[in-house]
Parts: sequence; C-alpha cells; structure tokens
Amino acid sequence: RHINAVLAGDADIGDKLPFPTDTFEMFDECKDGLVLAKLINDSVPDTIDERVLNRPGKKIKTLNAFHMTENNNIVIESAKGIGCSVVNIGSGDIIEVKEHLILGLIWQIIRRGLLGKIDIRLHPELYRLLEDDETLEQFLRLPAEQILLRWFNYHLKNAKWHRTVSNFSGDVKDGENYTVLLNQLKPEICSRSPLQTNDLMQRAEQVLDNADKLDCRKFLTPKSLVAGNPKLNLAFVANLFNT
Repeated sequence: RHINAVLAGDADIGDKLPFPTDTFEMFDECKDGLVLAKLINDSVPDTIDERVLNRPGKKIKTLNAFHMTENNNIVIESAKGIGCSVVNIGSGDIIEVKEHLILGLIWQIIRRGLLGKIDIRLHPELYRLLEDDETLEQFLRLPAEQILLRWFNYHLKNAKWHRTVSNFSGDVKDGENYTVLLNQLKPEICSRSPLQTNDLMQRAEQVLDNADKLDCRKFLTPKSLVAGNPKLNLAFVANLFNT
C-alpha cells in the first residue's frame, strides 16, 4: 500500500501500479531494480541519479539479466549508502525474486524514510520532549524509536491519560493508547469513542477510521494492530508524527 501510494504516477513504473495487496506480484515487479530505486529516492531524495538506471524505452525495448543486474547493484550500493544493512542480499537474489530478502530490504528503505524525518532540525518542537536533567546533546543521541515513544507519551501525559507506552507491540495492541493519542492530536475529528468498544478488532477498526481522518491509516490493518506487529506499528506512529 505504501509503495502504491508514494510511487503512483511515476513515469517509469506508474503503469505497473497499483500492486495487488493480496498476492506476491510486487516481488516479481521488483526484480528489474526500478521499483526499489524509486523507493530509495522517495525515502531519501536524490540518492540515485535515475539517469544511470536501465529503463525500457527507445534504446532498450526490454531489460535483460545484465540490465537488471546493473540496476540492482546500484540499488544495493545506494541502500547501503542510506544506512540499510545489505550483507545478506545480492543483485541475484532480487532477480531470482527471493521474497523474504526483498521484503527485508523494502522494510529497511521505508523505515529509513520514516525515521529519517524525526530530526530536531526539521521539528524544533521536539525540544519539548527533553527531560529535566537531559542535555540537547544527550537527546540527539537517542534512537529515533525512543524519540517516537517519548513523543507518544508526551501526548498521553498531556491528555491526563493513566497509561504510557514503552514499545510498539504489547502497549498499543488494544488500541486504547492510539485512541487517546489521535484524540489529543485532532480532538475535533478524532473522538475517544473507541474506548467504549469491547471487541478489540472492532476497536482497532474504529482507531484506524480515526487515523484515516488524518490521512494516516496506512501501514496498519485491524489484524496487525491487534497482533501487536512491532514493525507496522512503528511505521504507523512514525507516519503520524511526520504528518
């Protein structure tokens, strides 16, 4: 869904989109390197000079294995350059459509884009999250995940809510903390009514309906929210923060 949203209308690959979300077609479409290259540039703009990529067109009618290998070598080096771990993946793994390796790389690229924006230079209001005896230097050394959790708890505290979060799994999967966070961010459109719903799947759907009002529904489904999927919940909160 994220790829469909951010790469829609792209001149080179827009005609391949949207990828169905209930099949493995996306992985087949990644093997020529173009989707992954575009995703890297969406996460960290101008990482790849797209003019060096092999693309179907007047000069090349269809990409062969050599063209794909060149593209995927660029993808892997560029992913490494933006901080992704690529020790267990080579261009051949992408061409051979090894889904678990491609998925791991996609997650790292998306995560880099989401967490890279959690920066005090982009968000001066993060100063409010400093604790009493903490210096700015100490705060800046915190991992982005810790800053996100602190941002989450800052809003829960301001809402006079009795709970805090220390992870993106067990502490969020009942939907209560999300309900309060969304209400605190946009009280005029996100009510606390999901707290009255006892069924966790129904509550999760109501939470995501509220998130949809902020155009922030992506990354989570009711099932992944209730399951406490840490990667998808992290992505959901990072997207909320960046909105």
